[in-house]
Amino acid sequence: MKNQFNKQYQIGALLAITASFIWSGNFIVSRYAINLAGPASLAFMRWIIATIFMLPFAYKNLKNEWPLFKANKAYFFWMGLIGFSVYNTLIYTAGHFTTAINMALIGSVIHPIVATVLAAIFVNEKLHWKNIAGIVLGLFGIVFLITKGQMTSITNFRFSTGDLWMVAAGICFGTYNVFVRKKPVGISSNSFLFVLFAIGAILLLPFSIYESIYVQPVVYNLHFLYVVLYLGIGNSTISYFFWNNAIHKLGASKTALFGTLIPLLSSIEAVWLLNEKFTNFQLISGLIIISGIVINTWPSKKING
Repeated sequence: MKNQFNKQYQIGALLAITASFIWSGNFIVSRYAINLAGPASLAFMRWIIATIFMLPFAYKNLKNEWPLFKANKAYFFWMGLIGFSVYNTLIYTAGHFTTAINMALIGSVIHPIVATVLAAIFVNEKLHWKNIAGIVLGLFGIVFLITKGQMTSITNFRFSTGDLWMVAAGICFGTYNVFVRKKPVGISSNSFLFVLFAIGAILLLPFSIYESIYVQPVVYNLHFLYVVLYLGIGNSTISYFFWNNAIHKLGASKTALFGTLIPLLSSIEAVWLLNEKFTNFQLISGLIIISGIVINTWPSKKING
């Protein structure tokens, strides 16, 4: 029994680490692709490819569950808008104005803070001392990052444009993470994701067309193809599949701990792939932020398997 549990834990941990690794590249791609496509166009291509790739896995359930989707169309509209269309467009907009390291660190702390507060308000989750401690550490880490370690200048500091976009993205994703728990009963995970992918793409279509004609034309080359395939298949479908299976094997609380790897992996990738410099204040703020996330997501009691 113990060996079986250890094997299950090892598989779950591997799935969660792999998903975190794939997701960490989203911030890198948002910086790499700034000359290939505008934010709305990039987000649209991500979700349209994810929709096509997900269709074979969702089709069978979708036919049976379609009445449930129709009955909850307002819920799916807002979830698709906030959690997919707006969230990713904000990330790809931020990529034009700030570093991938800043994006990873800010994004990693804003959404759990928002999710914790909104969960206490809307889904009656109790705030534990560790949640408050995690929020305080996370906010302190962000202030340390934005002020570049000069805490005495806190009264005069201003968010950069990219950092503000990233804060807005974190608010959107935190909101999505709370209300995804209100997924209508009877809808499978595959069809749920397929419909949200599709709504995300449909809502972005007019903005993508306008942007590609009047703001920033899409550069259709092999680099762009690699980027959208990575975003649409790896970052949107495979990673969700791995993460959901990790939750099944480890439980939600234990799996959430592996999400703390995302800002660390993104920072390493930014230095390696984008030649960004990892400064001392980013290192310190990163350690503070990751500590806050670990405290916030650490299980309050032991969870078996």
